[in-house]
Amino acid sequence: MSDETWDWAEQRRDTEFTYEELKKEAGIEPGTVITLDLQFLPAETDSDEAAFMRALSSFGYDVNRYEEDDTVEATIEGVPFTVEDIWKHEERTTKIALARGYAPDGWGFWDPNDEEDADDE
Repeated sequence: MSDETWDWAEQRRDTEFTYEELKKEAGIEPGTVITLDLQFLPAETDSDEAAFMRALSSFGYDVNRYEEDDTVEATIEGVPFTVEDIWKHEERTTKIALARGYAPDGWGFWDPNDEEDADDE
């Protein structure tokens, strides 16, 4: 899969839908500063995990790999909870992923202002 064949409009619609659903479910106010997690899975047999992880790190993302399902997760703090700010990171990391044989698998967030989440750690 390449950047040229990727359906950016569909991904953007999915992001907007997910954002609206999470805004309702979590009751989080737009603009609240969050920690954004973006997940990716190998999409091709010749995916380059090391290059993918290095590229994400070079853009300031904390990167983790989960061996149980080969997920690579890019995390960035200080993102305002708005669809535009989330999309900026999702689009950037997806371009990095597609160029290295990976595809997006979703995103989520942690609200550092949520006391219940802080107590769970």
